Amino acid sequence: MYLGLTGGIASGKNTVAKIFSSLGAYTIDADEISREVMSCGHKTYDKIVENFGRGILKENNEIDRKALRKIVFDNAEKRKLLESIVHPAILEEEKKRVGKIKGRDDKAIIITHAALIIEKGTFERFDGVIVVYAEREQQITRLIKRDSISREYAEKIISSQMPLDEKVKYADFIIDNTGTPKDTKKDVLRVFNAINIYKYCFRQLRKKNSK
Repeated sequence: MYLGLTGGIASGKNTVAKIFSSLGAYTIDADEISREVMSCGHKTYDKIVENFGRGILKENNEIDRKALRKIVFDNAEKRKLLESIVHPAILEEEKKRVGKIKGRDDKAIIITHAALIIEKGTFERFDGVIVVYAEREQQITRLIKRDSISREYAEKIISSQMPLDEKVKYADFIIDNTGTPKDTKKDVLRVFNAINIYKYCFRQLRKKNSK
């Protein structure tokens, strides 16, 4: 069973992914893959530097992701260019990891967590979609604290994304992350149990259709 986990920035995707992992699911972090493919020595790194210049590099020649984010944030053309370079590399590596997991555990629950699964229309590759929900004000507060940025900038970032109220319309499962950490953990467990039931039914249906 292969699922996509998404939500808005600072909605709690990473926290939820860690809880799923503790319950026995295999989790793949698309942002971690992004950091890997953008690291010095990777062909994706070379393409980014070629298109955006050496001004985006730190002293150690690694890409300054925050500087790059500022460049593309207000420039739709450059953002699309960056995405056209990075996203195929992320999907390629993700596919490899999924294949390896399935190769050693054909009953695995695999969850990729990424921000733009719905916006980019790539959610159809999954057997189901999980959306982590938080209130907008919670997102703002968490983002300010996490990235040490102004409220104005935090609101601007969140406003540039698809609202969570829209994202949940694409969800097969919704995680409520508006309460305490204990509440969130309880809700993840509820969804994990539902996924296991869904996985069993999905497997039985696939067996029936293959006959």
